[in-house]
Amino acid sequence: MHRRWLMQVPGTAGRVVELPAGGEQWVQAQRRHARLLRRSSVAVEAFEVAAAVTASWWWQAWPREHVWPSRLRSLGSGRIDPEVWRVLARELVTYPETVVLATLLADDGFRQRLVADARGHVPFRLADLPVLLSAVARCAGRPWYGEQLADETSGPLFAWAYQCVRPPRRTRSGEQAMWAVAPAHRLRPLADELAARMSVGAGGQKAEVKRRRGLNRQSDESFTVGLAHAGQYVREHGNLAVQKDTMVGSFRLGEWLHNVQTRSWALSPDRVRALTALDPWWNVPWSVQWQRSYYRARDHAAVDGPPDAAAGFAGTAVLNGEWLYLQCTQYDALHPEQQRLLADIGITAEAARTARPRRANLRARFETGLAHARAYAAEHGHVAVSGRGAVHEGYPLGVWLVAQRSKAGRAAGPTERSRALDAVDPWWNPPWSLSWQRSFARIRRLVQDGHALDAERGFPGLEAELALWLSRQCTVYGGLQREQQCLLAGIGITAEEAGEVPMTAEEAETASEAAARLGGSAGLASARSFAAAYGYLAVPFDCVHDGYPLGRWLVAQRSKERRHLRATGAVWPPGLHLAELDPWWNPPWHFPWQRHYQQARKLWQEGRLLLPGQHGPPGDRDEDKDPLMVWLQRQCAQHDVLQLEQQNLLADIGITAATARTATASLTGPALGETGLAQARSYAAEHGNLAVTDRTRHNGHPLGSWLLRQRHRAADGRIQPSRIAALNALDPHWNPPWSLAWQRAYHRALTATNSNALTRTERRWIRTQAQLWDSLHPAQQQLLAHLGITGPTAVPVQARTTARRYPSGEGLPHARAYATLRGHLAVFTHTHQDGFPLGRWLVQQRRKARSGQLSARTLQELTVLDPWWNPPWSFAWQRKYHQHRALHATGQPHPPELQRWAHRQIAQWDRLHPHQQALLDSMGVVGRSGISPENRPFE
Repeated sequence: MHRRWLMQVPGTAGRVVELPAGGEQWVQAQRRHARLLRRSSVAVEAFEVAAAVTASWWWQAWPREHVWPSRLRSLGSGRIDPEVWRVLARELVTYPETVVLATLLADDGFRQRLVADARGHVPFRLADLPVLLSAVARCAGRPWYGEQLADETSGPLFAWAYQCVRPPRRTRSGEQAMWAVAPAHRLRPLADELAARMSVGAGGQKAEVKRRRGLNRQSDESFTVGLAHAGQYVREHGNLAVQKDTMVGSFRLGEWLHNVQTRSWALSPDRVRALTALDPWWNVPWSVQWQRSYYRARDHAAVDGPPDAAAGFAGTAVLNGEWLYLQCTQYDALHPEQQRLLADIGITAEAARTARPRRANLRARFETGLAHARAYAAEHGHVAVSGRGAVHEGYPLGVWLVAQRSKAGRAAGPTERSRALDAVDPWWNPPWSLSWQRSFARIRRLVQDGHALDAERGFPGLEAELALWLSRQCTVYGGLQREQQCLLAGIGITAEEAGEVPMTAEEAETASEAAARLGGSAGLASARSFAAAYGYLAVPFDCVHDGYPLGRWLVAQRSKERRHLRATGAVWPPGLHLAELDPWWNPPWHFPWQRHYQQARKLWQEGRLLLPGQHGPPGDRDEDKDPLMVWLQRQCAQHDVLQLEQQNLLADIGITAATARTATASLTGPALGETGLAQARSYAAEHGNLAVTDRTRHNGHPLGSWLLRQRHRAADGRIQPSRIAALNALDPHWNPPWSLAWQRAYHRALTATNSNALTRTERRWIRTQAQLWDSLHPAQQQLLAHLGITGPTAVPVQARTTARRYPSGEGLPHARAYATLRGHLAVFTHTHQDGFPLGRWLVQQRRKARSGQLSARTLQELTVLDPWWNPPWSFAWQRKYHQHRALHATGQPHPPELQRWAHRQIAQWDRLHPHQQALLDSMGVVGRSGISPENRPFE
């Protein structure tokens, strides 16, 4: 071994340096380097990274570093300037540590241990990777390196570790990113390094030197501008937890910071220090939303002290307390730095284990709203306000009162809260409009202040608006509700006083008409007038008749009748008056059907009604432009499953069963236009399926909307068998009984599986289907076999994703009592059993069951009570089934709504789940062939 080192010196052929006596460390390093080159495929890349790392350590000149200065002195600089010699000798002095570090970085086993140590997190600082720090300190022979490097958030070693522990990339270029040294961390050519270290301008300042490769002046200027705006934001808000759309003036700070964070590991130490000086947490490896939530919790802790986790975070705002409890439930999965931040506000690992969910103090919230209601009533004399515009001292009183009125309307009788509001204002929830109550309250306040109401003179002294309002009340006094008359009597407006209001002849006529209208109500009078003119009450919602919103009023009456029928099962008395005007004012079928019928009936009376098939040649009519003709076609196709009353009404306009069959046959003749089918054939040849969205266009043709029409026609029986056969040949599942979204997801997963390019989203979808196997349609199970799924898999236990905790088994006694009484658990959401919210509790149990979080005991108990307590189909379907089953078992007549439901099941039999078919079969519903003669549920 010659023990010489050829040192690179710019402008020369190099300088030979004699290694000092006892220079075995260089000899051993050279042998180790040669061995590394022979044995490792990444030796060259690892050495380049290690050289950048040791160079960065060299220029930091740590006070605790004594080995390198000693080596530098032992080499002897001769007559070379000490600063120049320090630049030239760096590579030689650091060579042993560079080789040792390169050997460590190239070790596959070490990299695997490093990834395991990260636990799926990317580091915020090197302290998050204790395996790396201990290994580097050990191989360099400097135990103090672990402490020295712990706080580093930039530099070549941090960049390498960041790339090493990131989620693996499939491409070779992704794997090589770990060994790519960022431009800001690369070693400069020796000449450039000398110029950077030695160039001094006038005044003793460093002169501008050549930039590193990969960096330019535009990048520096852009960073300077962004840094200035970031500083402005920090001065206003105290941190840099900005969302991507954040603007500072006209500068897009959010986008700029997001772009900087994307490659933060590649930033130069100077830029990182500048941003860290503004906000140490400017580049957290978790979501910005988490950081913003943490700042809110920190601000609360600074004012009110550390949150008490064991007490359910009492005293915190709802969102703040919920967020803190969620962090406690996921504490072990948090990033180490997130755990340190939480520890700063008192949420340690021990506190997290004792945390209880934050419960909103509903009574305290109600008392707060009640206090504002009292204050508002004391100031204005009423609380007849609603909506977001009604705010009292910053409190949303209007919104709160709307919620209280809604709850009072759902309650069976007066509640404790409604009585508390009655004490504030007996008419806080009047049966008439709030605007009426507000106007009355204003006048009552004036009367209480000593203002006299003179009806004979037209209420002088009142504002014009209030005087007009009072005059109108006097005009329609006889039509007001009894309670309204009592209120007006309390301010001196009795029936006698109302009759003394002076009126002109025109006003008297108007009052007479108004009184006549209000014999029952203004709405009923308007309905009588409309029915007398047109013969029906099937009007749209926005219909206005003689200035009265009749459509809106009729919608409200229909809703009231339905609620009354559900609650009592008896006839709604006010509805009898409307039934005298139009027997079908509130039909048992969908109301749009009745409106279309009345349009058709009017044309029939005028002799202008054309039945389907009479207005043009049959075929593939993209024509179906006339909504009424589309409706008539649908009635002909569905004639056999319509209710008897609907069939009778159609017969009145000439659509009998025979007419409907003839019209349907004419509509299912051979197609003339094959454009849509040709485009479907082209799309299927290209993509292998027809699971397109409604807006899909293929070669400029609206293929998605065309296929949607074919599916609708198939459901109505208006499509030719040849068309169905042609589409089935292109894609057997072009019209599946499940959602098209599922079908599209399946085809994406199938394509990715065949090309061996499954993404995380597609893998998650496949796992979910395996977990939901038993609830899938048999045809779906057959399709999933192509993805390698042949049976169900257990649902893994997932971490909690909500801050709510519901006591296990709390509702089982109530569920048992309900099932004993009713025989099932198909309850509505608002159902209560002995005061317990059974409906809401069962909703939570179903969610837990679908996510694998429901305890085995609770699952077993609920399944014993009702095997279909958590069906794989719509829960509304299950409720209808039990209503039908109960009536069928007792032999009671079925209401029209349930008759329609059963008919729909027969018409859609092939699209039902096999278990649904089995349930219907137990009641005598036997598919498209109809209902068994001995078990007809509709008679």
